[in-house]
Amino acid sequence: MFENLVISETAYELLFQESEPVYVFEQGVYGDDRTQDKDRDTGYPLWMVRITASDATNREEQTLEVQVPAMDQPSAGFKEKVLLPNLRVQMYSRKTERNITARWYADTFDIAASGTASKAPSRKETETITTRAAAAA
Repeated sequence: MFENLVISETAYELLFQESEPVYVFEQGVYGDDRTQDKDRDTGYPLWMVRITASDATNREEQTLEVQVPAMDQPSAGFKEKVLLPNLRVQMYSRKTERNITARWYADTFDIAASGTASKAPSRKETETITTRAAAAA
Protein backbone atom coordinates (compact mmCIF):
# COMPACT_ATOMS: atom_id res chain seq x y z
CA MET A 1 0.00 0.00 0.00
CA PHE A 2 1.15 3.54 -0.73
CA GLU A 3 2.33 5.68 2.15
CA ASN A 4 1.60 8.77 0.05
CA LEU A 5 -0.34 8.92 -3.18
CA VAL A 6 1.05 11.75 -5.36
CA ILE A 7 -1.53 13.61 -7.45
CA SER A 8 -0.82 14.84 -10.99
CA GLU A 9 -0.30 18.60 -10.98
CA THR A 10 -1.87 18.87 -14.44
CA ALA A 11 -5.03 16.82 -13.78
CA TYR A 12 -6.86 19.62 -11.95
CA GLU A 13 -6.83 23.38 -11.92
CA LEU A 14 -6.20 24.45 -8.31
CA LEU A 15 -8.03 27.61 -7.20
CA PHE A 16 -7.26 29.43 -3.94
CA GLN A 17 -9.97 30.01 -1.33
CA GLU A 18 -8.24 30.88 1.97
CA SER A 19 -5.51 29.84 4.39
CA GLU A 20 -5.14 29.65 8.15
CA PRO A 21 -2.54 28.46 10.67
CA VAL A 22 -2.36 24.83 11.78
CA TYR A 23 -2.27 24.73 15.58
CA VAL A 24 -0.78 22.17 17.94
CA PHE A 25 -3.55 20.51 19.94
CA GLU A 26 -3.28 21.34 23.63
CA GLN A 27 -6.09 20.40 26.02
CA GLY A 28 -7.80 23.53 27.40
CA VAL A 29 -5.85 26.03 25.25
CA TYR A 30 -7.93 28.21 22.94
CA GLY A 31 -7.71 31.24 20.63
CA ASP A 32 -4.53 33.31 20.51
CA ASP A 33 -2.93 31.21 23.28
CA ARG A 34 -2.47 28.28 20.87
CA THR A 35 0.92 27.45 19.38
CA GLN A 36 1.26 27.18 15.60
CA ASP A 37 2.52 23.79 14.48
CA LYS A 38 5.82 23.57 12.57
CA ASP A 39 7.05 21.26 9.83
CA ARG A 40 9.46 18.65 11.23
CA ASP A 41 11.77 18.73 8.19
CA THR A 42 12.06 22.48 7.55
CA GLY A 43 11.01 24.14 10.82
CA TYR A 44 8.64 26.44 8.92
CA PRO A 45 5.12 27.15 10.29
CA LEU A 46 2.34 24.93 8.90
CA TRP A 47 -0.64 26.44 7.09
CA MET A 48 -3.94 24.88 6.04
CA VAL A 49 -4.66 26.10 2.51
CA ARG A 50 -8.23 25.59 1.31
CA ILE A 51 -8.44 25.18 -2.47
CA THR A 52 -10.95 24.16 -5.11
CA ALA A 53 -9.68 21.37 -7.37
CA SER A 54 -11.51 21.91 -10.65
CA ASP A 55 -11.72 19.57 -13.65
CA ALA A 56 -13.51 21.49 -16.42
CA THR A 57 -13.53 18.48 -18.78
CA ASN A 58 -15.60 16.35 -16.41
CA ARG A 59 -17.34 19.36 -14.79
CA GLU A 60 -16.14 18.32 -11.37
CA GLU A 61 -15.06 20.43 -8.39
CA GLN A 62 -13.96 19.46 -4.93
CA THR A 63 -12.70 21.49 -1.98
CA LEU A 64 -9.43 20.28 -0.45
CA GLU A 65 -7.60 21.36 2.67
CA VAL A 66 -3.86 21.05 2.06
CA GLN A 67 -1.14 21.41 4.73
CA VAL A 68 1.78 23.49 3.47
CA PRO A 69 4.95 24.66 5.27
CA ALA A 70 5.80 28.31 4.52
CA MET A 71 7.52 31.21 6.27
CA ASP A 72 4.59 33.54 5.54
CA GLN A 73 0.86 32.84 5.34
CA PRO A 74 -0.04 31.70 1.79
CA SER A 75 -2.27 34.25 0.10
CA ALA A 76 -3.85 34.85 -3.31
CA GLY A 77 -7.04 36.29 -4.74
CA PHE A 78 -10.22 34.25 -4.30
CA LYS A 79 -10.34 31.49 -6.96
CA GLU A 80 -6.92 32.59 -8.30
CA LYS A 81 -5.01 29.72 -9.90
CA VAL A 82 -2.26 28.33 -7.64
CA LEU A 83 0.32 25.57 -7.77
CA LEU A 84 0.96 23.05 -5.00
CA PRO A 85 4.10 21.10 -6.00
CA ASN A 86 4.27 17.49 -4.82
CA LEU A 87 0.55 17.44 -3.93
CA ARG A 88 -0.10 14.15 -2.18
CA VAL A 89 -2.74 12.46 -0.07
CA GLN A 90 -2.62 10.01 2.83
CA MET A 91 -5.72 7.87 3.27
CA TYR A 92 -6.54 6.06 6.49
CA SER A 93 -9.42 4.69 8.52
CA ARG A 94 -9.90 3.67 12.13
CA LYS A 95 -11.19 0.29 13.25
CA THR A 96 -14.05 1.94 15.13
CA GLU A 97 -15.23 3.99 12.11
CA ARG A 98 -16.39 3.09 8.63
CA ASN A 99 -15.22 6.36 7.09
CA ILE A 100 -11.97 6.89 5.21
CA THR A 101 -10.11 10.10 6.06
CA ALA A 102 -7.91 11.89 3.53
CA ARG A 103 -5.09 14.21 4.61
CA TRP A 104 -3.61 16.39 1.86
CA TYR A 105 -0.04 17.75 1.86
CA ALA A 106 2.18 19.80 -0.49
CA ASP A 107 5.80 20.98 -0.26
CA THR A 108 5.16 24.60 -1.29
CA PHE A 109 2.51 27.10 -2.33
CA ASP A 110 2.86 29.22 -5.47
CA ILE A 111 0.61 31.62 -7.37
CA ALA A 112 0.43 30.19 -10.91
CA ALA A 113 0.89 33.41 -12.89
CA SER A 114 3.59 35.05 -10.78
CA GLY A 115 6.07 32.27 -10.18
CA THR A 116 6.80 33.67 -6.71
CA ALA A 117 6.33 31.07 -4.02
CA SER A 118 5.57 31.19 -0.31
CA LYS A 119 8.14 28.50 -0.27
CA ALA A 120 9.75 26.16 2.13
CA PRO A 121 12.69 24.21 0.75
CA SER A 122 11.57 20.94 -0.81
CA ARG A 123 12.27 17.73 1.07
CA LYS A 124 15.11 17.02 -1.38
CA GLU A 125 16.63 20.51 -0.77
CA THR A 126 16.31 20.00 3.00
CA GLU A 127 18.12 16.64 2.77
CA THR A 128 20.90 18.30 0.71
CA ILE A 129 21.26 21.15 3.22
CA THR A 130 21.35 18.68 6.13
CA THR A 131 23.89 16.47 4.34
CA ARG A 132 26.16 19.46 3.57
CA ALA A 133 25.96 20.69 7.17
CA ALA A 134 26.87 17.22 8.49
CA ALA A 135 29.78 16.94 6.06
CA ALA A 136 31.10 20.37 7.08
CA ALA A 137 31.02 19.48 10.80
